[in-house]
Amino acid sequence: MATRDRNHQRTAISRGGVISRQIASSHQRRLLLALLAAEVVVALADAAYATVSLSALLLIGPMVAGHLLTVRHTVLAAAVALALALLLPAVDEGSDLPHHLVRLLIVATGGLWACVTARAHARHRAELARMTRIAEWAMIPALPAELGGVGLAAHTRSSAGAARIGGDLHDAVATPTGLRLIVGDVKGHGLDAAHLSATLLAAFRRTAAAAPDLAALALQLDAAVSPSLGPEDFATVLLAEFVPGGVLLVNCGHPAPVRVDSRLRALHPPRPCRPLGLSPEPYVWRVRLLPSDRLLLFTDGLTEARSCEGLELPFDEHLHAALTQATLEESLREVLDLLRRHTGGSCSHVVDDLTLILAQPLPAATVPRPAPVAEDRPGRPD
Repeated sequence: MATRDRNHQRTAISRGGVISRQIASSHQRRLLLALLAAEVVVALADAAYATVSLSALLLIGPMVAGHLLTVRHTVLAAAVALALALLLPAVDEGSDLPHHLVRLLIVATGGLWACVTARAHARHRAELARMTRIAEWAMIPALPAELGGVGLAAHTRSSAGAARIGGDLHDAVATPTGLRLIVGDVKGHGLDAAHLSATLLAAFRRTAAAAPDLAALALQLDAAVSPSLGPEDFATVLLAEFVPGGVLLVNCGHPAPVRVDSRLRALHPPRPCRPLGLSPEPYVWRVRLLPSDRLLLFTDGLTEARSCEGLELPFDEHLHAALTQATLEESLREVLDLLRRHTGGSCSHVVDDLTLILAQPLPAATVPRPAPVAEDRPGRPD
């Protein structure tokens, strides 16, 4: 069951790259049609001007396809070029047989070389994609469906096309006092911010269970990431600790989470706190969170996603309905569908990394009893 939940969540997380792949495929088809049309134009020009041989230009299609398109597209471009070279004798009566044979040999050899090049590029792209996936799953964990008495569902997507590595980060650690969760956003996008994200995640995993409270944890994260930040760099972070009947929060410049009960309620901090890297003064506050409630944590990719008219996604009854589906996974899928409809289904309107985490406390009867703790814990703020 746990394996199926993780696989299901990884599938949901990967949906962010589907639209990018569809757009890339559409661009490839248009480029292939343009190359085939260019081959036909070259063949007609070669037949029209018998005094000038243009047959070598038939290789433009296969050569370009070999570097930019798939192996199948390259084979098609090479086959069309060879077919046109075979048909030229029927319209070019002024050329002799040796000329045609040389033309066929040149086109066939060039097409074969383009196919070999396309195959080599395909292997390199596949190896790069495999290594990228390994790095992605190492940096961005697939949260389990249940951890520390809390149900979880997550989606993350980088603004850098199909890649998931970017400035956004998240993780969760079960501690004796409750599940501790981080959602953060490092300034920048794509691979440029990946190093800082990795540094912050490593610091969280190292200190989350040992920190006496979330404020101390935020200060430890600030000390860990500040040496790697430039003079204008920073990282917004939201820390949450789930306790019976509520959740403790520390917000260092991050978008406010949303509690989903009978309506959507943004949980703004009582006073602002600067992001990590800008000398934050974090503090902890508590809000009610019942087993019937859900908590949506997100990065600004949700609020920065604009419609064709430049409008933000409204936090209205449609979003509330999406967030109150039967399961957390179904709710995230509905939110993503709502977001795609809002932006017109175009990645051009999604300009930032996006992370969504939906959490819900489990009923007490389904929560495993934690192991006893020998040492006393310091008091928690209410």
